[in-house]
Amino acid sequence: MPDKKSVQWVDTLAAGLERILAHTQHHAVVGAPLGIGKPNPVLNALWQHALDNPDFRLELFTALSLAVPKAGSDLEKRFLAPFVERYFAGHEPLRYLEPLKRSQVPPNVRISEFYFQPGSMLRSSQAQRWYTSSNYTHAARDMLATGMNVLVQQVAMREVNGSRRLSLGSNTDVTLDLVARLQELPASSRPLLVAQVNPSMPYMTGQAEVDADFFDLVIDDPAHYFTQYAVPKQAINDTDYAIGLWASALIEDGGTLQIGIGSLGDALVASLELRHRNPATWQAVLHELDASHRIPATVRKYEQLGEFSHGLYGASEMFTEGFQALRESGILKRHVYDDETLQALLNAGRITETVSIQTLQALLEAGAIPPRLRDRDVQWLRYWGILRDAVQWQNGRLRLPDGTLAAADLNDPEVLKAIEAQGLGDRLKHGVLLHGAFFLGSKGFYDWLHALDEGEREKFQMVPVSFVNELYGREKLDRLQRLKARFMNTTMKVNVLGAAASDGLSNNLEVSGVGGQYNFVAMAHALRDSRSVLMLRAVREKNGRVSSNVVWTYDYDTIPRHLRDIVITEYGIADLRGKSDEDCIKSMLAICDARFQPELMEKAKKYGKLDRNWSLPAHYANNTPEHLSRVLNKYRQQGLFSPYPHGCDFTPEELRLIDALQWLKVHTASKAGLIKTVIKAVPRTVDHSLMPLLVRMGLDTPVTLKDKITQRLLALAVHESDDEARKIGAGR
Repeated sequence: MPDKKSVQWVDTLAAGLERILAHTQHHAVVGAPLGIGKPNPVLNALWQHALDNPDFRLELFTALSLAVPKAGSDLEKRFLAPFVERYFAGHEPLRYLEPLKRSQVPPNVRISEFYFQPGSMLRSSQAQRWYTSSNYTHAARDMLATGMNVLVQQVAMREVNGSRRLSLGSNTDVTLDLVARLQELPASSRPLLVAQVNPSMPYMTGQAEVDADFFDLVIDDPAHYFTQYAVPKQAINDTDYAIGLWASALIEDGGTLQIGIGSLGDALVASLELRHRNPATWQAVLHELDASHRIPATVRKYEQLGEFSHGLYGASEMFTEGFQALRESGILKRHVYDDETLQALLNAGRITETVSIQTLQALLEAGAIPPRLRDRDVQWLRYWGILRDAVQWQNGRLRLPDGTLAAADLNDPEVLKAIEAQGLGDRLKHGVLLHGAFFLGSKGFYDWLHALDEGEREKFQMVPVSFVNELYGREKLDRLQRLKARFMNTTMKVNVLGAAASDGLSNNLEVSGVGGQYNFVAMAHALRDSRSVLMLRAVREKNGRVSSNVVWTYDYDTIPRHLRDIVITEYGIADLRGKSDEDCIKSMLAICDARFQPELMEKAKKYGKLDRNWSLPAHYANNTPEHLSRVLNKYRQQGLFSPYPHGCDFTPEELRLIDALQWLKVHTASKAGLIKTVIKAVPRTVDHSLMPLLVRMGLDTPVTLKDKITQRLLALAVHESDDEARKIGAGR
């Protein structure tokens, strides 16, 4: 950035806060990254200063402020407290979150987010009023528009050749876009750029790696190092596995993948792994799920699909640990190269990643290099690994590794022989397996990132969100790299014409945020051979009542119906792209839960959107949870479809308790269910073998009547959930 002042280093948080306050005076307008890029101690210090000084105004613009899980019921509290103490040890929570959730932020503070931790702010009037609806790619623009005078960021640090280097780590996303925009402003108008060093942030290279003077102020205070917020691995249930299996039939070998965090993304990854290592079993499961021929002809390709010989490349705003699993299983292995000519030649099969003399000849024919090499040509060839590092250009000649000189003329057959004998590299270098804008995951995922060797680390490139989520700026190269892209996103409601509500409710309450979903849906339509895939659980169950997530209409859309593409539920795939409204309705009815098909079909006929003589084929009556369970339980007994296919953050005892608490939640959702369950539980004798679980929950020696009833309810729930697990052979 031009006219950059020298960086100031301070070794205490107090000194850093003093510098920030000197810059902002009595009004701090602070921008902070989403997710784990936030320097929590800095934000907490500013928050406390605002509480202590009502004349000081604090405005914060950020997204995805992550909160340590909190329980509701007494049993949930008993379960969560020890887990939180263990799993989040050393983490410093954001202190503004609880007051914000309770709408108790003082009048001198305003906290605006463009993406909430899903569902976390539905009851907060302040958070709802201050929410900013913005595409992820517009966040930098909107952040600057607030009059931001401070940007804060958590960073990793290394010493390289005696010089301190910083890494933006998890969050290149908005920061790099923002700093690019700052170059258009006069120096006097630019915000103070503040970094807080934290060793627990994984050090990422490429565009994430910056000189220390990228920032104006760097705070390196060991007393305020803290462990990253981590997301415990989630269990995958039957619904999610079925959706993941359908989705895995849409991913083409040699293609591009975008996925998000959560059990649906994990289910897709596990299904891709099954397809890769055991195609026959994967196809057999799909055949049984597909008893009603739910896969439309346009995407019915799974008969020919199997292992990933070419592999996948990731272009995903969110770098999740699903990509770690895909890398370790040999699926994420398609490298892309940030050079249009190289990428085009690779796509056309004219070169491979293995370097040969044909590589040079193909580059010559493509005009990428001239026959008579110049110094810059040799440097370019060395960078990409086509020539060995030892090959040098000297005054129009090539110095080869053995010290001999040859003319830098590729038209000379003798020169080509000499290069082939000792000057060629082995494989192309600087290939990228994934471009991502931010990452978030479990503690194990962060440990994996920390442990990457430098060669492997280089393959995972953190970049601005504008790089990943858009085609602008480098469109030709993006189109060459993002072959056969599948942009997989989750949604909450889809109407029968394909419009989707993914972030908000019909009453305008915001659940999460638009994020990058709209960008990826639009990009799928812009890229050749690419598809947008919205993954939708067919039903929602709350307080014992079941409702359909496939609806006739909904008062809010994240994705308009004219961008409809592919929708997946646990019951199959609806290909809506380019279809008439009537055909869309038929396709959506085919993947709707059977309990809600008649009502939707009648509405479609009532309003003239569906032929009155048309009837839904009888086999779609199989769209039931029971059908899914029968199929998956059969294979679960063979060791497939584990709830935690990529490891678990809970102990075996905690897993039994999770199942028991879930059973209890379902069976006490209604008043009648609660009474029935209590009547069944109270007379029971508590089995002594359950004592370790009762000790874990603090219910081994209940004193009050309430605790005694709670103990028996839990004992009943453990017995019933254990019995269900035995019946389906789930195991752990």
